[in-house]
Amino acid sequence: MRCSEVVRAALVATAVFFACGAPKLPAPPYTTHPTSALVEIPYPPPPARVEAVPLRPNKAGAVWIDGEWTWQTRRWAWKPGRWVEPPANARFAPWTSVRDRVGTLYVAAGAWRDASGALVSEPSPLAVGGPAPAAVVTPEGDAVRQGPLAPLDAGASEDHDARDAAANEALEQLEELDPSRSPQGDAMMDAGSEP
Repeated sequence: MRCSEVVRAALVATAVFFACGAPKLPAPPYTTHPTSALVEIPYPPPPARVEAVPLRPNKAGAVWIDGEWTWQTRRWAWKPGRWVEPPANARFAPWTSVRDRVGTLYVAAGAWRDASGALVSEPSPLAVGGPAPAAVVTPEGDAVRQGPLAPLDAGASEDHDARDAAANEALEQLEELDPSRSPQGDAMMDAGSEP
């Protein structure tokens, strides 16, 4: 085979790979949120976090739910992706956001719903994804202070402790780089004093 044929074959193989896409994770059946589920939010969430998807649990019917930002009183918190066993006769309504005609932002958190649209209790996670313990940065390269991780249902395993330890370590590293971004720095700035 000549060099140009090898290159052409490699390009075709790459195109086929990207056209077919990466293997898809098993997903739950989806539905939509009723309008009543939308909540007004003052500002949009940060970009989604990249998560490592753990191996699929050895449970028939287990599906993957992507991680999402959830609004908690006055800031966003990351709820990690997870493997779950779907509730019987329920569909998953993924996180969504909409704006009204004047630009007001509304969101609805991911939730399980029955055929009538009523909320169904979220199943306990079988395995939880882990966010990369890296700083989130703006297009200009400035680090963005991240909110706390959202708690999952009780019954989650040591994955939470490891995830929280990694998040705390990343926050400490960020504070070492720029002490003004620490929670204590924020408190000092709020009080009107110099950091």
